[in-house]
Amino acid sequence: MTTKETSILLGILRVAYPRFYADISPADVKVSVDTWTLMLSDTNLDVAKVALQRLIATSKFPPSIAEMRESIAAVQYPSMPDAGDAWGEVNEAIKNYGFYRQSEALASMREPVRLAVERMGWRELCMSENSMADRAHFLRIYESMEKRSREEQQLPIAVKEAIAMIGQSISGSDELPSHITTAAETVSA
Repeated sequence: MTTKETSILLGILRVAYPRFYADISPADVKVSVDTWTLMLSDTNLDVAKVALQRLIATSKFPPSIAEMRESIAAVQYPSMPDAGDAWGEVNEAIKNYGFYRQSEALASMREPVRLAVERMGWRELCMSENSMADRAHFLRIYESMEKRSREEQQLPIAVKEAIAMIGQSISGSDELPSHITTAAETVSA
């Protein structure tokens, strides 16, 4: 989003929550617009408006940037099947394909379910005699994957790039790209 688009979004917030923005100084407005612009720079205004409407409809208080990014992620990305439904998919695949038809069984599952099954091991699931323990283990893995996926979807692209670069710099000596260091300087100024 651009500074102008962010100003539109913050204007909507000001109208929706007038008491919270009544005594804000022009300097604070500028810092707010700059910070929100930075943190929503990878977001389309139309998507942001829908996400904001979602928040206004469900919250008595104005959203933080984190809540806004969470709402944007909810609008942009379809949710994963819930853990109970995912476990049902696993049981159905075991029943329909069994131990010997692993590739067909995995192909029948939605991707997040398949990934959790691959972590556990298809053969181990089929051969197990303790379905309650398998279910608990699957749910733990699946919920962990779901949480990580949600958190990743909420991160701005620039932050994802910075994290990747920091990871690379640990193994090498690459510097952060200028747009990332500039963004960090803008927030700290």
